[in-house]
Amino acid sequence: MSTIRETLNNALSKILSALIKTMLRNGMSYGEFDQIARKSFVDVAYRNFTPNGKKQTVSNVAILTGLNRKEVKKLNELDADQPFTNSKQYNRSIRVIGGWINDPEYLRPDGSPNDLKMDGKHSFTSLVRKYSGDMPVAAMQKALTESGNIAVAADGKIRLLSHAYLPSDDPAEKLAILGTDTQQLIETINHNITSAPEDLHFQRKASNPRIPIDSIPAIKQFTQRKGQTFLEEVDLYLSQHESKSEDEESVELSVSLFYHESTSGQQDPS
Repeated sequence: MSTIRETLNNALSKILSALIKTMLRNGMSYGEFDQIARKSFVDVAYRNFTPNGKKQTVSNVAILTGLNRKEVKKLNELDADQPFTNSKQYNRSIRVIGGWINDPEYLRPDGSPNDLKMDGKHSFTSLVRKYSGDMPVAAMQKALTESGNIAVAADGKIRLLSHAYLPSDDPAEKLAILGTDTQQLIETINHNITSAPEDLHFQRKASNPRIPIDSIPAIKQFTQRKGQTFLEEVDLYLSQHESKSEDEESVELSVSLFYHESTSGQQDPS
């Protein structure tokens, strides 16, 4: 039987194998990865492994991480990298589209998204200001245009073309999503490993190792159609429960779906 350490090593190897493809393709060296890994070890140890009722110390972090005290002190004093602006844009773009397809102020009588004038009441500007916080309207229009979600109609109004937000061809934006979504998935799995049965988060996967190649196009269309419908229903449900007060305690809640297809040589023999 595999030990916990062997199982963890195997899991880490799989995660890194997928991640290193992206790192090497974008010119990241092992030295850069090593520095980020060391900094992350120190930050997590300080943030999440403080002794009960006591202040975290350099010595305790050194013991936890295996790094020497001098390096722990140096890494702890480094400023943490600021989150990518593109990551915020990703989240806010989804919120704007969600408001457009769910908020009665921006819908036709039949429930479909209305074409919006640029300014005024029930306009694109009011939509962006209502659902994207302090994101400039012009920046949001540019992002949604580049992602293929909106276009300007013949009458000058802005039309919603697609309910599914996909990042533009900007590599930085796509890489920011890689960090955000992967972090959320791993945090969900980690939560479920350590939590009581009544506190588990929903985490399921449908998989079949014997799908004929000829069936893939139809399956892709099926999952895209069903997945988009499901996420729109979830987005509406979340909007109905959204906090109405800035003073009310709240958390960020996400529900994700993804399609994965193993190519030859990638399948796990087990």
